[in-house]
Amino acid sequence: MQPDLLKIQAIIFDLGGVIIDLDESATHRAFSEISKLPLADIQQMVSRPYFKKYEVGAIDDPTFRAHLREDLQFEGPDALIDEAWNAMLGPIAKERLEKLEALAKSFRLFVMSNTNSMHVRRFLKIAAHVSPEKPFDAYFEEVYFSHEVEARKPNPEAWQPIFNDNGLSPHQALFIDDKLENVEAASAMGMQVLHNPEINYWLSVLN
Repeated sequence: MQPDLLKIQAIIFDLGGVIIDLDESATHRAFSEISKLPLADIQQMVSRPYFKKYEVGAIDDPTFRAHLREDLQFEGPDALIDEAWNAMLGPIAKERLEKLEALAKSFRLFVMSNTNSMHVRRFLKIAAHVSPEKPFDAYFEEVYFSHEVEARKPNPEAWQPIFNDNGLSPHQALFIDDKLENVEAASAMGMQVLHNPEINYWLSVLN
């Protein structure tokens, strides 16, 4: 179902799989390479509770690394752990940032992303390389990260700060995400939604 842009004031974007290329399997492979554990073991490991705790700010970077070290049986430098964790983050196409600039003329733009401090630091470096003249945050009115609001999608509490802080109600917003469970949760809150099954799909829809 196509969104009715005439009925919204704001667009809320996910990051991975919408604005930045995301390949979670690249991190799985990187973890397997530095640990020598089978890929199947890694794929089970990443569903452990401490990953979600890290995304809601319940544990910090050193604690997250310590969990990874234990599970990966890895004694190497922190830098290799960080590189493996960030391996999933791909490029940002310039055309996506250009589209955001165009949309900002008609809509209030926000971000709500399930993420963590290590990913944010890397993501901002990638964005600065693509857009050195304009910081990433400047493309949006406000940017909200799960580890800062202490809630992650599809929990409704992840979106609520956007509405509370900015005088909006859910029915005034369109939410775009690559994960269907998040789209369905946003729709249940009253938002218009757009599932983004391919990275650049939303560019063709939001004309």
